Amino acid sequence: MSGLVYELKGDQRAAAVPIDNVWLSASAGTGKTQVLSARVLRLLLQPEVEPGQILCLTFTKAGAAEMANRINAVLARWVRLPATDLAKELGHLGADMGPDTQARARSLFASVLDCPGGGLRIDTIHAFSQWLLANFPEEAGLIPGARAMEDRERVLLAREVLAEVLERGDARLTEAVQRFTRRKEPGALLGWLMTCADAEELWEGPAGWQSPVDNRVRRLIGIPADADGAWANEGLAPGVFPDDAVRAMIAPLVEWGTKTADKCLDFMGVWLAMGLEQRIEAAGGFRGTLLRSDGMPMLNLKKPRETYPHFAEGQERIAEALAEVEARRALLALADYLSDAFTIGRAFALAWGEAKAREGVLDFSDLIRKAARLLSGQAASDWIRYKLDRHFDHILIDEAQDTNASQWDIIFALIGDFFSGAGARGDRIRTLFTVGDYKQAIFGFQGTSPENFARAKGIVEAQITAAASGIAEACINTRAPTWRALELDQSFRTAQPVLDFVNEAIAGLGHEAFGLDTPPRPHIGYSGPGLVTLWHPVAPHDSPEDDAEFAGEEEEEAGPDFLPHEDTVLASKIAEQIERWVKGAEPFVLAKGGSPRHAGPGDIMVLVRRRKELASQIVAKLQARRVPVAGVDRLRLGAPLAVKDVLAALRFAAQPLDDLSLANLLASPLIGWSQEDLLAHVPRGREVRLWEHLRRADAAVPVIATAEKLRDLLRRADYETPQALIAWLLTGPWQGRARLVERLGTEVNDPLDELLNAAFSYEAGAVPSLAGFLQWFDAGEGELKRDSDGGAGQVRVLTVHGSKGLQAPIVILADATGEPGEARGLSLVDAPLGEAAAGEAPRRVPLPPLSKAERCGPVAEAADAAKIAQDQEHWRLMYVAMTRAEEALFIGGSLGKSRRDKGPHDDSWYAKLAPLFAGEALADPLWGARQEWGTRAPPLVQVDTGIAGGEDEPLPAWATRPIGPEPRPPRPLAPSAAGEDASADPPLAPDVARQAARRGSLIHKLLERLPELTESERAAAAQGWLARQAGDLAEDTRGEMLESALAVLAHPEFAAIFGGEALAEVPLAATVGGIVVAGTADRLLVRTDEVLVVDFKTTRRPPASAAAIPLATQRQMAAYVAALEAIYPGRAVRAGVLYTHAPRLFVLAPDTIAAHKQGLDNPQQSYLPPELE
Repeated sequence: MSGLVYELKGDQRAAAVPIDNVWLSASAGTGKTQVLSARVLRLLLQPEVEPGQILCLTFTKAGAAEMANRINAVLARWVRLPATDLAKELGHLGADMGPDTQARARSLFASVLDCPGGGLRIDTIHAFSQWLLANFPEEAGLIPGARAMEDRERVLLAREVLAEVLERGDARLTEAVQRFTRRKEPGALLGWLMTCADAEELWEGPAGWQSPVDNRVRRLIGIPADADGAWANEGLAPGVFPDDAVRAMIAPLVEWGTKTADKCLDFMGVWLAMGLEQRIEAAGGFRGTLLRSDGMPMLNLKKPRETYPHFAEGQERIAEALAEVEARRALLALADYLSDAFTIGRAFALAWGEAKAREGVLDFSDLIRKAARLLSGQAASDWIRYKLDRHFDHILIDEAQDTNASQWDIIFALIGDFFSGAGARGDRIRTLFTVGDYKQAIFGFQGTSPENFARAKGIVEAQITAAASGIAEACINTRAPTWRALELDQSFRTAQPVLDFVNEAIAGLGHEAFGLDTPPRPHIGYSGPGLVTLWHPVAPHDSPEDDAEFAGEEEEEAGPDFLPHEDTVLASKIAEQIERWVKGAEPFVLAKGGSPRHAGPGDIMVLVRRRKELASQIVAKLQARRVPVAGVDRLRLGAPLAVKDVLAALRFAAQPLDDLSLANLLASPLIGWSQEDLLAHVPRGREVRLWEHLRRADAAVPVIATAEKLRDLLRRADYETPQALIAWLLTGPWQGRARLVERLGTEVNDPLDELLNAAFSYEAGAVPSLAGFLQWFDAGEGELKRDSDGGAGQVRVLTVHGSKGLQAPIVILADATGEPGEARGLSLVDAPLGEAAAGEAPRRVPLPPLSKAERCGPVAEAADAAKIAQDQEHWRLMYVAMTRAEEALFIGGSLGKSRRDKGPHDDSWYAKLAPLFAGEALADPLWGARQEWGTRAPPLVQVDTGIAGGEDEPLPAWATRPIGPEPRPPRPLAPSAAGEDASADPPLAPDVARQAARRGSLIHKLLERLPELTESERAAAAQGWLARQAGDLAEDTRGEMLESALAVLAHPEFAAIFGGEALAEVPLAATVGGIVVAGTADRLLVRTDEVLVVDFKTTRRPPASAAAIPLATQRQMAAYVAALEAIYPGRAVRAGVLYTHAPRLFVLAPDTIAAHKQGLDNPQQSYLPPELE
């Protein structure tokens, strides 16, 4: 964050006034975050406001972080800003610019850092709720250590709870589950149960739903409690059914006298003679005679309908009677289904609550629900609000349109005493600032509703107005709270031509389509070029070129990841278009800010309506063209091919006879078989498993090599943890990461890293096992979430929801031809009845998944209302998508086979926006045709430098000369590794070698530490040190080490080496003959005319003479001498080797040193350790 403060203008400045209560409606790009930050800064500048009294609530963590960073950056700048510049910035905010205010401004950064928690409280509503519960755990009914659940943990616990519920042996419950799963897909059950768990208030309290739920269900859908088949069919009974209409139709049919008339007469005669039981079975006979198959009157009975008016009326009466019967039958069937669903849901919800309490965990719904209850509706609520009154005097709410009803309950509780003069500090000015935009309410799938935004505005306005009136009437000498409803429509993001298009789109659809009561104010943008382009939609086999390009692609089986042919073509064309823009074939000029330039990858954002395969396909196509791309914003961790390949290896390791996993592994980059290889080597008989086939003795050579790799995997799987096994697959001999990157691109790195993190998380909470990890992973794959605003220099591919708060010079709406989604989350209102429910508010009852036929009665009405709300959100989503663009908006999409000739769906963005483009379409080499609105920025003109042109001069010789090699060495040479030792001791057994190395290390440490002590202190100190460091060794072994070290120190020949002038463990580094020599000398004695370096050797078989010293040791000492000669030029350097076991010191002869210094001459640079300077 730069920390710059921009001048506020108009309603921006008015909204920042710190003593006013403000309800701000801010259209897209109007500087909402800037105003919100400015409001906080203005509050902080007030002498009576402390940083801890401010609470900011945002919708996302990213929004909270952005606001905090922006405010902290400004406060940090103010500390050191010159007085004139500080006064200017304060003026930009509309604040006082005097010396007292400037002094306070400079102190705010420290004040904010001193706040509890290290800064301003800028939180999401969930984070604030968690803080609230942590401060009042006993009042909230939480056990110590309660924590929020992770998504995967929630799924695992839900499965465990479902198993517990079914194990109870309740026959009614078991039968209900069986009936439910027969009607719906398997995955629907758990989703419905979690919906019931979230509706906790439905099962609680005196008015809560109790078992059995049948009567409650029937009342919910409006049918009698005793409704049964007789109730449903009573409309068919003689005397109830309109038999008079049937009789009245006989004469006209007899007169008509056709075969159709005879058919009708035969049925009608039988019908009139039937009793109720027979009519129940025969009612369908009306269809195909008097009525159509859909139950409406048969219109081909033309003559009797025209001749006898009562004939048509009779048809309609019969149709209505039969429709009523069918509606009752449908309601009765719905009641049975809902009874099953709520029986299961209630049992699960209650068990779910018990399980969470037992485990000490909370989910996101609990955070909001318990925080709301804590603040209202229980005995301690008044006291808690009183305590909070001492905390917060100023509350700011961001993205208020995405705040749901439960979250508003928390906010209302927090501000309950703001305007009444009551509370802990009734004499202080207390304010509420709310900013949002009804047009950007797009998170209905998370339970939010823009109606809550409008309702909350009315409630707050009424409270403030009432408080002001009360103060005026009472003539109290205090400032009345003020209320200001403001609106921002000046966009600083988007060019005016693009906003003109947005204004026309809103006007064309009508403000009602967005759910608005009144038309919004027109958007105003900045002056400059702006372009909106409509690309011709891609349809199956649009052109011969498409056919040729994709003829070789194999058809994929339909499934959840299936991508239609036309979407593959669309993704390819979008990638090619972007490549043309950024690589010069068709450069796109951007002009915002007055400095025209060519667009780069980081200037482009591709938006999709839903997170489906199209987004991933666009990313893949861009990567294939080597266009930098950040990848999709969110990805299921189990979805990327690289993760699937690694999981296939793990599944094979856990179960070698899993033929499918093994086949997937073989065909993956980890093994690298082609499909032809796989077909050539698979077993021909079903009774032979693939792994058994691969490891047979007579297999081909490639198969034998592959089988050995797989055996290595199986061996490691027996003792490695899942994380270690994944790491070995990726970085070990298989080089899995490199192979996957080579085949699939660098896009695989993030998912692979997250897979490793997932394995780490699993191992942190369970005893690790491969089978356990796979079960844990499959329970909930989790999501890979990327920072959507962090892809600098890369194309961003996002959902519209994920793009909220972001912007880009060029925005592409990739799937604008899609129709609105189906309404989700149907619910009905259940009004509590009886004395027990006195004072209880109506409860909203969620409904399970319902087919179209099951949506009858009040459910059909609820579905219609939900559809209207869904359509309104569909258009608001379009508004959000269009307003991400700064300079250019491109609209495209694809058509399936069913819509190739019809065109885009009537309610698609494409269909509604296309009529706004006037004029004929322009030919386009890639899209076939396009239409444009607005103006393009002019192409960049090559600047004339004034230098006359002429023939190119030849380049100088140095320009074409190859670059010389990098200076040696790529890594320093350690003297201890200066060469192979041809006279090395015979190799030791591994355990013996480890013991010898440890013995040598301990003796080295003793010789390093003991010289600093007096001779009388050495033995006791050494015994104690060895006991602590090597207590596991036998006492005689430690004694032998001690004797060896003390003998060396007591030897008169070595007195100088271990004297006060000598240095221990001295790091040395020097460049010798172009080679960096670096190492650590055991002892170093530096005198005015000479230097002695000594290295310790602890071998039990010391050489008999200096000539018998191993060659590797001689080379090591020669390297030390060469380095020291560079460090101490002009001094004689001698090298000695002290064998501690003898003990005996050998000083190497100068000829020996010289013989091994070849290639280490010509010292160039030295690095003297600080202690030797």
